[in-house]
Amino acid sequence: MKVSLGWLSDFVDLPASQAEFEERLTLAGLEIEGVESTGPELGGVVVGRVIEREPHPRANRLSLCRVDLGTGEPVEIVCGAPNVRADLRVAVAPPGTVLPDGTKLKKARIRGIVSSGMICSSRELGLGDDHEGILELPDDSPVGAPLDQVVGAGDTVLDFEITPNRGDWASMLGMAREVRAHFGGELRLPACDPAEGERGAASDVAIEIHDPESCHRYVGRVVRGVAIGPSPDWLVERLRAAGLRSINNVVDVSNLVLLEFGQPLHTFDLARLRGAELRVRRAEDGEEIVTLDGERRVLGPDDLVIADAERPVAVAGVMGGADTEVHEATREVLIESAHFDPIRVRRTARRLGLRTEASYRFERGVDSEGIVRAVDRCARLIAEIAGGEISRGRVEAVGGAFRHCGEVELEPDLPARLLGVELSESDVVELLARVDIPATREGESLRCGIPSYRNDLRIPQDLVEEVGRIHGYDRIPYTLPSAALRPVSAPPRATRCDLARDSLCASGLLETRSIPMGPASDFDALRLDSDDPRRHSVRVVNPIVESDSELRTSLLPGLLRAARRNLARQVEAVRLFEIGRVFLARDSGELPDELDAAAALLTAPERTGLWETQRAPVYFEAKGVAEKLVEDLGLPARFDAESGAAYLHPGACSRIRSGRRTIGWVGELHPAVSARYGIEVECAVCEIDLSALPGLPRLETKIQPVSAFPASRRDLAVLVDREQPAGAILDAIRRSGGPHLADVELFDCYEGRGIPEGRRSLAFHLVFQRTDRTLTEAEVGAATDKLTRMLTRRFGGELRQVSRGRTG
Repeated sequence: MKVSLGWLSDFVDLPASQAEFEERLTLAGLEIEGVESTGPELGGVVVGRVIEREPHPRANRLSLCRVDLGTGEPVEIVCGAPNVRADLRVAVAPPGTVLPDGTKLKKARIRGIVSSGMICSSRELGLGDDHEGILELPDDSPVGAPLDQVVGAGDTVLDFEITPNRGDWASMLGMAREVRAHFGGELRLPACDPAEGERGAASDVAIEIHDPESCHRYVGRVVRGVAIGPSPDWLVERLRAAGLRSINNVVDVSNLVLLEFGQPLHTFDLARLRGAELRVRRAEDGEEIVTLDGERRVLGPDDLVIADAERPVAVAGVMGGADTEVHEATREVLIESAHFDPIRVRRTARRLGLRTEASYRFERGVDSEGIVRAVDRCARLIAEIAGGEISRGRVEAVGGAFRHCGEVELEPDLPARLLGVELSESDVVELLARVDIPATREGESLRCGIPSYRNDLRIPQDLVEEVGRIHGYDRIPYTLPSAALRPVSAPPRATRCDLARDSLCASGLLETRSIPMGPASDFDALRLDSDDPRRHSVRVVNPIVESDSELRTSLLPGLLRAARRNLARQVEAVRLFEIGRVFLARDSGELPDELDAAAALLTAPERTGLWETQRAPVYFEAKGVAEKLVEDLGLPARFDAESGAAYLHPGACSRIRSGRRTIGWVGELHPAVSARYGIEVECAVCEIDLSALPGLPRLETKIQPVSAFPASRRDLAVLVDREQPAGAILDAIRRSGGPHLADVELFDCYEGRGIPEGRRSLAFHLVFQRTDRTLTEAEVGAATDKLTRMLTRRFGGELRQVSRGRTG
């Protein structure tokens, strides 16, 4: 909101110090984004007094003047203006002054006499077009004073950032109210009473409201016999200062009143309305209108329009139609002033992609009682500037009642308690009165009347904020809290997410954030089964783009899109993870289930390392990340090799179980899924349901002393069927190895020469150790034989070799 201080001073007296003015308003919540000075630069030009004037001895049309500049010694200046005379106050540009046109003055010899400066005309100073004579200043102008302090040339325009809840600030009147609240003074309103003619406005046009919930009041005034033309300079300058361009005198007046009172207006060419009537109604599906910007807009049943007997002529609260706009031949004008539902206007403006001065104010809420004042003011100015006769009375229609707050009860001591300052009841009443909120004592509370233009005041805390603003937040003392500070533990959900985040970061992955919405095509891209719960998503009612129309049911699509972007930018190996919520719809139509999840993605580098002969599949690296994750989460989990996730490669994936519950999957991405997301390198993913953790058993932390006795080691090689998962064999060895099996590790997997078809050799490294004594060879051998029999019985294993290892 651009505010001209010169214009603002017509409404209220401004403080002498502009710096104080800006500081006080900034502290009150009005952030100043920019300061702009308008008008010519008159630095160096001063007020002078002509002491005497004599004819130039060598030129008939020139005068030789002795001028007092307030410096003590008069100067001689040669002047050619016919109106120069003794005792006249004039504008003098001494040598060294730069005029607005860029001319730099210096002493000059004119017809043999040195002139020490120039007595200036209005055109030379950029203050007007008069150049027939010099600028004559008032007789009381102080000699030697800077000219810009005397003539008031130019203006200062402040650009304020208006918060969404303060629509009343989007006007000169609203700004004037705020200035008065901080600096005092009387509020001056411009004249609004129009001089009406004999013809009644009701005979010119009829108005009906068909949607009373979207339009609470609609008022019209008619002006006949106008002459469309350019606006006067003062009007053009005020619009320009506010960032608006001049169109014609009638439209400019409506824009001026919008800036004055914050009430959007629209002017129709009355002769172009079909049927001499206006209807405020919903648009029909597919109905079209060409708006003032020349664009054809397709409307829908959620849009509110102003229509004549045949077609829409304006999008209510947003923009008028081109068919009924005021143009050069317009002679009869209908002025619209209305109160529309802010939510309806905001939705229409957003859907149509239109942001106008009118929608900006309607969305924030306008003064429900300022409609008549604005339309009367507009009619009066149009008649004064464009001529014409104002029809008697107004044409008006009333819709549904606007739900204004009206009154709020406030405990007298609440402001002091919440703000932490000493404020008596009388202080509170006085501070509220400065923002037009009368407060009267009723029982134990203050009954506060809310002005019609303050749509943001609804609860007692809103009034406390007003008290704090006007009192001054900068006057609230800094104090340390006196209450006892008790430690607050993080909620379990946050703890789980933090543990997962720390684990994945420790594994060398980078965290990413994606928007929680995506296209429905992700379900097919992930090859989800028709009965998969993740296909039951929640659709967003008003998505910004259609590609983000469904709340996500999996974190994987976001990671896959992020991986594709990174790979396209030549990132060698992508290592990403995300922790966030997924949303699963309920059949009952209730709010969706919101589940916490963690997902990770790893891609294989395109090249092997310098000393690597071959690169291990990235699936094993992802599995290691998942194993560390569940361990850091404190879960007893096992990884079962099975093909149950359609988006994973059936030969390289594992189901992650904790107890009997599936908590996630890890595996290589299915080639079809990789192709759908444009990933051309080997890629592995894992996904963990963090919301499943609370009901699962936890790993018990066991502390075992370090044995002082040597360990016995055996390497056990066994032939098994190729389809037997090595993980299942490892688990079986751990469970059957007895109490003295300290560790077991799979260190070799071999297929090839010497191994029967369909079989493979798995080699395990076993460590046996006791804490109270050294194990004997017989005890280690018995334990090894027991494991060999178990492997034969359960897995069809065939012992290849047992190397009798060393102790130590």
